[in-house]
Amino acid sequence: MEELVLVGDIGGTNSRFALAKLGDTTPDHVRRYENVHFPSFQSAIENYVKEVGLTPQAAVVAIAGPVAGDVVGPTNLPRWRFRPRVLATALSLSRLDVINDFEAGAYSLPHLPREETVLIGSVDKGAPEGNLAVLGPGTGLGVGALVRAKTRWTAVPSEGGHADISPPIGAWAAAHEVVRRQVGRVSGEHVLSGPGLERLDAALRQLAGSTEHLTAAEIGTRAVAGSDPIAVDAVRLFFDYLARFSGDVALMFAAKGGVFLYGGVVQKLSTFLDGDRFRTAFEAKGPLEPFLEQIPLRLITNAAPGLIGCAAVAKSW
Repeated sequence: MEELVLVGDIGGTNSRFALAKLGDTTPDHVRRYENVHFPSFQSAIENYVKEVGLTPQAAVVAIAGPVAGDVVGPTNLPRWRFRPRVLATALSLSRLDVINDFEAGAYSLPHLPREETVLIGSVDKGAPEGNLAVLGPGTGLGVGALVRAKTRWTAVPSEGGHADISPPIGAWAAAHEVVRRQVGRVSGEHVLSGPGLERLDAALRQLAGSTEHLTAAEIGTRAVAGSDPIAVDAVRLFFDYLARFSGDVALMFAAKGGVFLYGGVVQKLSTFLDGDRFRTAFEAKGPLEPFLEQIPLRLITNAAPGLIGCAAVAKSW
């Protein structure tokens, strides 16, 4: 029998599980769950295994948080923290690797079918075997990269989503100041996440004299429908931040091979992603503009590239 590997992409709100044959990077039996329904990470895995009726022999799981120490877990879901060795024994797994979610996202990049990405702007090809970067707003803001080390790719996990983000210029600068007064130092995650979109919308409403508070889902629905000018403006401001921060990430990792965006927030609001406008803000880095002008930008449409990345890690065993 071929060895089955459990692969998991564990966010702060939702999780996805799948099974992959060892050596294959195409996961099968993909399931998505809301974390709130499970008291522990172990219970979520046991539920999945029971549901699909197949037993994995090993696992690679990606979590939305740093992987360090004996106890790990998603940053925004403390009750799901676990000890990998203990969990592997409890689930009768011969091996359990735990990686950062954007480390998994980075490992997925060479294996993503081209049709599961959408080009942003007109720059289509980057440097062959150049570094790749990936970032995505979700419950938080993840950042990772894939760098070439001789003949192999090596993923670089990071907590880059917590780096400072600069304020916009013009009328939107006032909204940034509202957020700054609320949170102090403004990081990328403070504005580029589901909660971040809510902050931006609330700041714009405060400036307009409104006390209405909307969830990210409500903001997106109103913006897409065009029924609420403030929601539309909040989404446009969100993409302005994302474009400029993406340029910073490209510089941090010298991502000459390309920068990839993914995450539920961006995918759901992608109709607001103006390729030319996004590229202009992405490239606006003074003397480094010529460097950024050569870097392609792509939106990942695959719902869970982290599962592909986890399967790629198992393939390297």
